[in-house]
Amino acid sequence: MTIFQLIVISNKLLNEKYFIHTLENGLKVIFFPKPEFKRSYAMLTVKYGSLNQEFVINNQLIQTPKGVAHFLEHKMFDQPDGSNVFEKFSIYGGNANAFTSFNMTAYLFSSTANFKENLATLLDYVQSPYYTDETVEKEQGIIGQEIRMYDDNPGWKLFFNFINCLYNVHPVKKEIAGTLESISEISADYLYKCYNTFYNLSNMSL
Repeated sequence: MTIFQLIVISNKLLNEKYFIHTLENGLKVIFFPKPEFKRSYAMLTVKYGSLNQEFVINNQLIQTPKGVAHFLEHKMFDQPDGSNVFEKFSIYGGNANAFTSFNMTAYLFSSTANFKENLATLLDYVQSPYYTDETVEKEQGIIGQEIRMYDDNPGWKLFFNFINCLYNVHPVKKEIAGTLESISEISADYLYKCYNTFYNLSNMSL
């Protein structure tokens, strides 16, 4: 694919440089060569996090329940054939994970071999959404357990209590994973709307 933008960032003190390529499809690719390392690492990020609870489609305002970005992250690992992406990564020795923050969602892996195969798996599954009402209902129970786990984490609760003291109405004060009540409102339709709105290559970086 043709590259129409190239930026090189150098640090002479550290003797390091990295390259930023913006492809024709809009995907920003950042390459940081470290030849002295044995492990390779890749991360595909989306500019979509817990703060993005409202957006407009065809001049219509869409308001989503709290926790949709995090819920979407969980469901991206499901495949139409019923398999799980972690199984595919394990075939090539890749260690995969994902996380959601206030303003981004990230899908990542590390490996010591088969980098191209693991990278192809990463790029493929993040661009292959598959949600059904049945799988969404099942995931509500799983994420509900995760929310209860965070409720039992003193450091996490202290952080959000502090955020609530700083902000009155800003969505940053809302839990990234949502609440038990808010995730019960999430449907496959919500997930597809959010995916189709934010998961486009011009809104992503590799």
